[in-house]
Amino acid sequence: MRSGMVRMRGKSDKGRRWQQEIELELARLLVQEHAAVIVNRHTIRRLFTNREFKHFILERDHYTCHFCGGYGDTIDHLLPRAKGGHTTPLNCVCACNACNQSKADRDLEDFMSSVVAPHK
Repeated sequence: MRSGMVRMRGKSDKGRRWQQEIELELARLLVQEHAAVIVNRHTIRRLFTNREFKHFILERDHYTCHFCGGYGDTIDHLLPRAKGGHTTPLNCVCACNACNQSKADRDLEDFMSSVVAPHK
């Protein structure tokens, strides 16, 4: 394993095991946000499959869009992945499809200034 890297293990939605190397800082963030646990000093284990993570965020946010207050059934990254954001509980929120699509990779402040009312 390369210096400054940590092995992350997890399971796919279909139960298949996987592993990959990630940077130490990302591993710390995932553990701090309770998205992963430490196995040993070289390995962490992701707690959620993709499907479980989505369900966790939607339930946590009561299926309410973070941006407009309408019904939400997708998740969105507050800091977009394209701009360095990660898929962690603190960076992800429930969003309706319309807000998720229109926000895309825009900055949160820029997008929020354009949101007026819930989408139907």
